[in-house]
Amino acid sequence: MKRIVKIEAYFEPRVWGGGTRLIREFHYKTDVSPVGEAYCVVALPGHADCRVPEMNMTLSELYVQYPEWFRCECEELPIKVNIIDPLADLSIQLHPDDDFARSYNGGRGKPEAWVILDTPEEGKIEFGHYARNREEFIELAESRQWNRLLRYLPCRKDAFINIPAGTLHAIGKGVLTYNISRNADLTLRLYDYDRIDPNTGKQRPTHPEEVYDNVNLPDRMIEFQDFPAADELGCQVTRYWDEPGLYTLIRLRVKKKGRFLHDRFAFYTCVKGEGTLNGIKNRQGDTFLVPDKMGWVDIEGDLDIFLASYRNMNTEN
Repeated sequence: MKRIVKIEAYFEPRVWGGGTRLIREFHYKTDVSPVGEAYCVVALPGHADCRVPEMNMTLSELYVQYPEWFRCECEELPIKVNIIDPLADLSIQLHPDDDFARSYNGGRGKPEAWVILDTPEEGKIEFGHYARNREEFIELAESRQWNRLLRYLPCRKDAFINIPAGTLHAIGKGVLTYNISRNADLTLRLYDYDRIDPNTGKQRPTHPEEVYDNVNLPDRMIEFQDFPAADELGCQVTRYWDEPGLYTLIRLRVKKKGRFLHDRFAFYTCVKGEGTLNGIKNRQGDTFLVPDKMGWVDIEGDLDIFLASYRNMNTEN
């Protein structure tokens, strides 16, 4: 029988580290230290897979064993959600498209999007580049003229940015972000600041040739976007993205009571406050799966919630 279930976050160590914020404010518990990244939703069997304690199984197992909860055209759960709080800049990287990923390691491309939850005054992200063509890109990269090649954007709280395949990018130090992406994990690094991975005692591998083959040329010069919120039955609703075959991203802010209807399965991640979701206690850091066709969701309390979902390509849903 369909019911709302809690999703337990999954953690992995990162060389760029993390502070205490995800433990202190988001109530996460893990032996991984320091915690720079929490996967609120991930279902990559044998690699990274959230647990669903109430069902005594992983999220990938739930997806396979209870298909009516999702009604998806995909063999694997199509979306992934994570929250990042880095102590240092992430590597300069990109994610390739489906065709390259399939031929490279049998995987999938990983288009994604970020919403800035908080940022220091000097917070920034690396996003795109200034090279006019492939030759100039290679020349600047191989001579490490990063100040001429890399494009940086100052961050502002609540801003949204879309990251198509082939976009050079990196989250900057101290920039707290909510990320939604395809449920995939192929990252091609151009530059990693010559950092040493404490687990191996060596620098992490970079993939310059693969980056040269996949980086968008010329760059699309994408900027941050701000989306208006609409008052809908007690919810301040911000609709960021709704693309069949990719993902749906909506934000719900409730001060006292609100109701919301979404016709597809959805993962509700609370990024601020506390209250209830259909009577179930919900606080900052919690993620709940609301299965497909569950009807109205009643929200009570002072809550800031992101809704991550997916619409099929070839049907009405």
